[in-house]
Parts: sequence; C-alpha cells; structure tokens
Amino acid sequence: MITKIKTMGQIGKAFGYIMWGINSTARIAGSVVSNVSNGLTNKGLFNVSLTTDSGQVVKELTHQTGSQVAEIIEQMDNFGIHSIDIQKVNGDKNDNSK
Repeated sequence: MITKIKTMGQIGKAFGYIMWGINSTARIAGSVVSNVSNGLTNKGLFNVSLTTDSGQVVKELTHQTGSQVAEIIEQMDNFGIHSIDIQKVNGDKNDNSK
C-alpha cells in the first residue's frame, strides 16, 4: 500500500515538472515570436506618462507598442489614473517595459 502511494506521488511530481517545462517553453516561444513580430512589422513606439487628477506623474513607460498603449488606456481607471500623455518615439529601440 505504501509503495503504491509513493509511486503515485512520484508520478504526480514528474507530471508537474513536465507541465512546468511545457509552460515555460510556451512562454519563451511567445515572447520571442512577439519580439520578432514587432521588429518585422516596424510598429510605431510611444513614450507614455501616467498622471493623477492632481497632476502627479505616477509612472513613465518608454518604448510601448500601440497594443500596449491600448491596454494601458483600458486599465487606467483601475489604478486611479485620469490623464495620459503619449509621445511618438523616434528610433527603433524596443524594451517593452510595463
């Protein structure tokens, strides 16, 4: 009985490691595909400043793609952000910091 439980535990642990490896590989592949896609399509990049009603700058984000700016705009009410300043970046550096 104990050996069966021990064996099942080892199988479960092995399955967990396999799923973790698949998940990590998929995340890396997705990141690489996204970065290559952004580089090939030559998307415009933007610098974004987020400010509150009082005019205090909460966060400045650099080199954001159009889709990232759209996500920021959709989420800004959740964080108390009521003003956003967007400037187009000249150049092709892309650090995609969030």
